Amino acid sequence: MRLLLVHQNFPGQFRDISPALCDKKHELKAIGCSKRPCDNRIEVLRYEHDDHHQPTGIHNQTKEVDDWIRRSEKVAELAMSLKQRGWAPDVMLAHPGWGEAMLLRQVFPSSPMIIWPELWLRATHVGLDEEQQLSVQQMHYLRTKNWLVDGAMADATILVLPTRYQADSFPARWRNKIRVIHEGVPDALLNLPRLQQLALGNGITLETDVPVVTFISRNLEPMRGFPTFMRALPALLRHHPQVQIVVVGGDEVSYSSAPDDKKTWRQVMLNELKGQFDPQRVHLFGRIPHDQLVKLYRRSNLHVYLSNAFILSWSLLEVMACGTPVLAQANPMIEELIKHGVNGYLWRSNHPESLAMTIVELLQQQEQLKQLGEAGKKYLKPTFLQSHCINQLETLLQEQAARF
Repeated sequence: MRLLLVHQNFPGQFRDISPALCDKKHELKAIGCSKRPCDNRIEVLRYEHDDHHQPTGIHNQTKEVDDWIRRSEKVAELAMSLKQRGWAPDVMLAHPGWGEAMLLRQVFPSSPMIIWPELWLRATHVGLDEEQQLSVQQMHYLRTKNWLVDGAMADATILVLPTRYQADSFPARWRNKIRVIHEGVPDALLNLPRLQQLALGNGITLETDVPVVTFISRNLEPMRGFPTFMRALPALLRHHPQVQIVVVGGDEVSYSSAPDDKKTWRQVMLNELKGQFDPQRVHLFGRIPHDQLVKLYRRSNLHVYLSNAFILSWSLLEVMACGTPVLAQANPMIEELIKHGVNGYLWRSNHPESLAMTIVELLQQQEQLKQLGEAGKKYLKPTFLQSHCINQLETLLQEQAARF
């Protein structure tokens, strides 16, 4: 099949999907604006986008709509260039979150479009209480975000969501279009041996028999539980004198608001906790290469995952695939994946000291932790394995191509 993939940060959402589809001898072309490297079997058409273009004198949400329209125009122009070359996709695969999918069906009306919309935003997904009265600004934010996704869903023939929780967030009128298929974790991760020692760089080595606790997120922000984890560290390090902490993540905001003082959440938390823990035992890194991240998974004795219920992180499944035991914040999204005491551990409090003591107790049960890690790895089979997920996706693509 001829497949067109669209994602502003390509490969982005299609990091693992795209090379796997190439392996199956499909012809892939992609449109995006990042310069990230990808599989050389894929022709990538890149557009330039000025993130600093900020219209003045208009509402913030109007600025975002303006950005979506500008992106959609550039994507449509590149799609038209493919059409002029005599190339048309059998199926289009797109992430709709930046407006790029707006005009795709107008350019290729005979090609079905499958989208990855991730979530229908509700108050709880942005840290608000569903029972409280939202401000007009908050109403506008949610309405505008969902308006973009709603338009993409109207054009799409199928919506792909990675978890049942995310699928169930969407209005009933779209449920007949939804298929739950995860991107999957590479099968090879499950066969990698655990590491006893790991050099992190900057003279830091995680030695054998030193307990290591990890916290990893694309960006360190409240919606991913970063402040709660940091506030647990003083008590954790006080009650466990050997534990080493490794935190990995960027300083942008993906799903949370930025701090009011223009600092990063990393800076805010380090300022708040200054002098309250030993910095020689807490190692904070920015984003690191994926191969180094996998090594860290394999060395970690316990991975802490405190994300709010909204979008499941790839890193959590990769951690589980490496046999690392997980302590996660209990919520409906996580409970779809983690069964308490069976393939992981769930934390049901909001107090940082409670989190610290839970970690201390788990680190004292190393054999049980190993068993939970192994059970977590087994739980991924076959539903969350890439080979299984790609086969499901390929079948879906073939069904859609045959309908048009």
